[in-house]
Amino acid sequence: MRRNFEADWGIKCNALAEIEGVTPEAIRMRIKNFGTPFQRRGKKTKFEEKYGKTLPFLAHELNLHPQTIARREHLYGDVYHVTKWQNGLGGRVTNDRGLHWSVNPKMYHIKEANTHMTHEEMKDKLDTLSQQELDVFVYALEQYENQKK
Repeated sequence: MRRNFEADWGIKCNALAEIEGVTPEAIRMRIKNFGTPFQRRGKKTKFEEKYGKTLPFLAHELNLHPQTIARREHLYGDVYHVTKWQNGLGGRVTNDRGLHWSVNPKMYHIKEANTHMTHEEMKDKLDTLSQQELDVFVYALEQYENQKK
């Protein structure tokens, strides 16, 4: 079934794909899978549910590796928990190339983008649109969210 993307969502599919840095096919698959181009996965991760932030965002915030954050959540139930024991690394990078985890090519599978976007995040990304286009877009998004409630 062919849809008029711009009439439904207030922005062209190609423009949204360019803003998010993905292909238009990825945007269309979001609509097929989730019913909206703004949702990137079926449900929020446990970190997004509990803290409102993704695992990589928490890792950047605390300047720790994502595995360390996940381990803290698993062991202590809180990613902000600090043990009384300190390791002797002193924040040094210990991989073979000396790269921070966020730029290490072996960590390519960790995505930093949120899987669900808020109105404010979308407005920030869509600042290139005219005010009328932005209003239509935000209205369509609000209508969709109201239908889900």
